[in-house]
Amino acid sequence: MNYWAFFSLVPGLIHCLLGAYIYFLKPRSLLSRIFTLFTLSLAVWCLTEFGHRLTSSPKIAFLLIRAGGFGWCFMQSLCTHFILVFARQKKILAKKLTYIILYGPSTILLVLFLFTNLIYYQEPYKMFYGYTSLPGKLVGIYASYYLFLYLCVMYFLVQVIRKNILVEKKQARPLLFGSAFFLLLATMSNVVLPDPKNSTPEIGTTLSIVWAVSVFYAVLKHKLFIITPTIENVSITPEKYTLHRGRCYYVKEVKPEKGFEIFRDQITHNRPGFCITKLIPEKVRERYKLIKTPILRLTFHEGKGTISPKDLDGFMTAVSNFLRQTKNSLLFIDCLDQIKVANGMKKTLDLIADFNKLCFETNMIILVSINPGLFSKQQLSNLENEMIRAGNP
Repeated sequence: MNYWAFFSLVPGLIHCLLGAYIYFLKPRSLLSRIFTLFTLSLAVWCLTEFGHRLTSSPKIAFLLIRAGGFGWCFMQSLCTHFILVFARQKKILAKKLTYIILYGPSTILLVLFLFTNLIYYQEPYKMFYGYTSLPGKLVGIYASYYLFLYLCVMYFLVQVIRKNILVEKKQARPLLFGSAFFLLLATMSNVVLPDPKNSTPEIGTTLSIVWAVSVFYAVLKHKLFIITPTIENVSITPEKYTLHRGRCYYVKEVKPEKGFEIFRDQITHNRPGFCITKLIPEKVRERYKLIKTPILRLTFHEGKGTISPKDLDGFMTAVSNFLRQTKNSLLFIDCLDQIKVANGMKKTLDLIADFNKLCFETNMIILVSINPGLFSKQQLSNLENEMIRAGNP
C-alpha cells in the first residue's frame, strides 16, 4: 500500500465537499459558481494524483497524469477569476481581453501537456511516492504565467484590504494568507524541486488544504457568500419621501412606524432594500407588506435569519454582502438600542462611523429608527453628530 497517495485523496475530497457546500449555499451567485469551478479544478488535480500514485501500471498512470492536467492547468486562472469577482473589478471583468488572458494560455498549456513533452514528459517516472511526470523544456513558461496570475491575486486582495471596509478586509485576509501559502509552497514543491535525483516528494495537493481552510474560515466567520437582494413590486403611487444617495438618515420615534413607512415607500419604487430589525420578521412582513425584501432579526435567540447583537462583525458582513450585489440600495435599522446595550456606546458609534463610510463609498442610503427614550441626552447627541444628516425626511 502506497500511503503517499492518501496525501492527495484527503484534500481532493475536501475540495469536493467545500465546492458543493458553497454552490448550494448560493447557487445563483457568480462568486459561488466561479469558486465551485475552482474547487473542482483542485479536486481533479488531487484525485487524479491519488490514482497515479496508487497504481502500479504505467499505462494507467499515464492516463491519470494527463487527466490531472484539466485540473492544474486551469486552477490558477479560476482562482484569479474568483478574486476579480470578489474584489468587484467590474471594469476588468467587462473586457473580453481579460478572459483571453485568464484562459487562453491555460488552454495552450493543457494542449502542450497532453500531446508533447514541452511542459512535462509524456512517460511516467516512478518515484518512491508513486508515478509522476518530470518537467519539460517549457515548464519555466508555465511557471512564469502562473506567477503572473498569482501576483494579480495578491494585488487585488491587497487592494480590497487597503479600502479599509471592515468586513471585506476581514474576508480578504484569510484569502490572502491561504493563496500566498498554497501557491508559493506548491510551486516550490511541484515545479522547482521535482527531480529524479531528488527524493523530495510533491506535496502541492496536500498544501491545497490550506487554501480550502482559509476560504471556509472566511465563509463561516465572515459569511462570504450570503444574502440575496430582491425588489418589491413597484407601487403606482408617486414616491412620498425623497432620500439622497450616499446619506445616512435617522428618525426619532418610540416605535419604528415612520421608519417602516419611509422604508416601504422607497423599496416599492424600484430600490432594493434590506431590513435589520429587533421585531419578528413574519410580523414585520405582515404588518408592513414586505413580501420579497430580505429581513434579518437581531436577537440572542439563535435561528434561521437571526444574528446576535454581540456579533457586530456578522452584522457588517451581512450589510457588506448585500451591498456587493446591489446598486442604489437602502438599509433600514430599528435596533440600535439593542446594539448599544450589548456592546456599549463606543462600539455603537464605531458602527455608525462604518455606516457613514459605506454610504460614501457605495452610494447607498441608510435609514435608522432611534427611540430617544433609550439613550441619554449625551448619547443621542453623539449619535446625531456621528451621522451624516441631510435633513430628516
